[in-house]
Amino acid sequence: MNALQRLAHRLTALPSPVVNSFLWVLGVLLAVRLLGLTWLLAVNVPFSDQWALLTRLYNGFQWSDVAVAFIWQHGPHRQGLNFSLVLPAYHFSDWNVRWDSLWTACVQLLAGALALRLRRRLLPAPWSVWDAVLLLAFWGVATFETVIVAPNASHSIFPLFLLLLLLNVWLAPPGAAQITGLVVLVVCLGFTGFGLTALPALMLVALIEAWRGSGASRRPAFGVLAAGVSTLLLFLYRYQFVVSADGFQVLRPDPTDYLRFVAAMLSHFLLMVQRASPWFLYPAGALLLAGWLGAFFWGVRALSRSGPTTSDQRSLWQVCVVLAGCSLAFAVLTAYGRAQLGVGSAMASRYTALLLPGVLAVYLLLFQHRDRWGPLLLALLLLFAVRVVPETREAFLLGRYYAGMKLCWLEQYRVGGGVAAADARVQALDARAQFQPGWLGRQVQWDLMERERLGPLAAQASSEPLLRLYPQPCELLR
Repeated sequence: MNALQRLAHRLTALPSPVVNSFLWVLGVLLAVRLLGLTWLLAVNVPFSDQWALLTRLYNGFQWSDVAVAFIWQHGPHRQGLNFSLVLPAYHFSDWNVRWDSLWTACVQLLAGALALRLRRRLLPAPWSVWDAVLLLAFWGVATFETVIVAPNASHSIFPLFLLLLLLNVWLAPPGAAQITGLVVLVVCLGFTGFGLTALPALMLVALIEAWRGSGASRRPAFGVLAAGVSTLLLFLYRYQFVVSADGFQVLRPDPTDYLRFVAAMLSHFLLMVQRASPWFLYPAGALLLAGWLGAFFWGVRALSRSGPTTSDQRSLWQVCVVLAGCSLAFAVLTAYGRAQLGVGSAMASRYTALLLPGVLAVYLLLFQHRDRWGPLLLALLLLFAVRVVPETREAFLLGRYYAGMKLCWLEQYRVGGGVAAADARVQALDARAQFQPGWLGRQVQWDLMERERLGPLAAQASSEPLLRLYPQPCELLR
């Protein structure tokens, strides 16, 4: 431990120009990796859930559709602000789904920038080598399924951005502009994907602040409470409970299935390795889960006490409770809806974005006492640094596989015979046996695209970048 402490101390003592240069270089490399993989592997062929989103455009586009898109339900969540922005863009780009991937990647980069800003606002120390943890986590490619395979920022990446933006506004000087911003962001967060999972912890913090806070801090707290209650009531209006997974049970015969699912999900997120052994899957995730629970309950206890607390310390605990509470609620909700599929399904990359708030909460609490917890910060930095290789490999290989599947299917469709024939040919070619008929749409949908010249059949549709490297995409399925 003494050796780790000495190494952590040396890293902390690095000159500011060296640290700043390191963070700039790392940030540029990570952004290039995310945008580069997105540019290469995003394909202009609608896939899986994207067909459901495009149904809003089957009868043409009217600007009134933007409001409908905000409240439109897809699966267990609503699409919210992101879909309101994306829908007209889909229309004016002739259903080019490729740009949606690039948009989602850019939103993820903005979310990472807001996380860094939050750290500087709460703990205003100079940039540190430890801040590389946030860059590696938030600007990673573990989210590739949401970014590349079936892009839908509404699911989790846009809610992540909205949550971090809301917390930055929470820390802004009190006033009418702050309260207005908080109210708008609470509504948008609750309606956009799984951003709803942040509202319980956010409203709890606002309730405690309305009870314990001063006059100036109570006004935004009451605004958040009013907006949160209104959002929940509006969200539930005509809401239908939908679990988009077969075999769902109201309660599993063995309730520990939920705990194992959460532990496996968090372990895969931290290690980015596919292993079936319980001894490999669960320990790392259990430690992270314990950290979230500690941050949440310790923070609630600190905020509820009547003893003297500095405003900066109080703000730190408020933010950490919201961040940890969001990730806890998301992990529990995901396990409840997916545990019946087994721990293997816990390793889906689309679950990673809303695990990041909990990581940020743990990081902030460690960074606050970086002189004492330097070895833990060093371990966290090494963990995310080592994780770069399996994370990049998984994103590239699986992203390339699904991109090849889409392009191969399009190639088979153009041969003739319609959707059913193309489905059958690709299913026969797919050595992994992952392809499912229906992923690439139905005949009526492709008839519409042919008639209106949309998507990959649009007049201005360009050649896919991936085809320059792999001109025979069906080979990627073998």
